[in-house]
Amino acid sequence: MSIDKNSYEVLNDALRSKSSVFFSGDGTDITFQSELVKVTDDFLHIENTVLPHYIRDLLKSKNFSLMVQMVRFKANKISTNGKDLIFPLEEDSVIQETRGSERFIFSAEERVMCEILNPYDNQTRLTKSVMDMSATGVSIRTAYASMLFSTGTKFSNLKILIDGEIYREADGAVVYARKLLDPKGHLKTQVGIKFEVTDGL
Repeated sequence: MSIDKNSYEVLNDALRSKSSVFFSGDGTDITFQSELVKVTDDFLHIENTVLPHYIRDLLKSKNFSLMVQMVRFKANKISTNGKDLIFPLEEDSVIQETRGSERFIFSAEERVMCEILNPYDNQTRLTKSVMDMSATGVSIRTAYASMLFSTGTKFSNLKILIDGEIYREADGAVVYARKLLDPKGHLKTQVGIKFEVTDGL
């Protein structure tokens, strides 16, 4: 066994539940959303969702990363069996996430939304699909890049809605925005927002 038992449990849980995983290489600025196909002691088989015109830049990468729930895996090279991407597992493959709180992942079909008040006009309200959420933050999916989601932008009174009902309200700030290719080949932007927790909460 090349990695620890807990990391294998995370992988097998993602495999059983068909949870989204996020794959990237340092040769391209795009993160690819995918699913695990198979988990072995030494390799992960990942559904190949990389479009042909991104393959060349991806293969130029010297470092690869795979995010599965709260665990990040790294590799210096990947291969393919002609269908799936093959991600090797080694003793030093696991990089634990720094966030200590449990994260919940949602599909595009689930009705979990984030309502945002535009801080530039304090009138326009935008509703974006939530990709995942923890006690410390949320990541949302938007169809295009925007200055509104630049790193450091602060939002007051974010509302997290589940089936139209308010689940949580909080202030927050953008900590990252990255290009994301979804499994259908649509290029989106994933925006990470950290909640600003007030004293006593």
